[in-house]
Amino acid sequence: MNNSKGPINPKKVVEKGYDQVAYDYACLEGEIKWPRMQWLKKLLNRLEPNSSVLDLGCGSGDPADIEIAKKHKVTGVDISQTQINLAHQKVPNGHFIHGDAGTVDFPSASFDAVISFYTLEHIPREEHGSVLGHIYQWLKAGGLLLISMEAEDYDDVMGDWLGVPMFISCFNPEMMKRLVIHEGFEVLETAIEIQMEGKTEIPYHWILARKP
Repeated sequence: MNNSKGPINPKKVVEKGYDQVAYDYACLEGEIKWPRMQWLKKLLNRLEPNSSVLDLGCGSGDPADIEIAKKHKVTGVDISQTQINLAHQKVPNGHFIHGDAGTVDFPSASFDAVISFYTLEHIPREEHGSVLGHIYQWLKAGGLLLISMEAEDYDDVMGDWLGVPMFISCFNPEMMKRLVIHEGFEVLETAIEIQMEGKTEIPYHWILARKP
């Protein structure tokens, strides 16, 4: 991604971008599978059947929500209406909401687990603590959190991604881990995994955590 400073409206940029590239994004995963399903299975193996799972930034629901919905109740939120439309098609027994992961709200103790893959980096990083705090409230005691974001330090930058403008903002992995702990979570496992996007290697930071 070629970076430049100064997004005008980050969330509008992300919404419009994912509306435009929804289908190209679905094709981005090549012959080398991304690590998300391995991490998702770590979480699902800890859940009782028929648990309630929230996917923040659910995209089209493929493949994560398809897998979750086999044994659990899944709710998905995405800022892109095009992605939400695809999710309704791919996961007909899921509940999907067109909304902003940074401002959506749910009652306390609504979920047994919350996942958010490749999403936080599209929200201004000064909001990451607030998002994690909300997730903490939405989780039941003992609930699980699984997140991934680019393993970089980007201070609100704009770039070109799949031919459209895209906003990215994230803390370095150590700072992100500290933020998760600061919001009350116990970190169970964390790692940096390389993911292939076309011919490009991109490191992603994965955190599996628990609400005590």
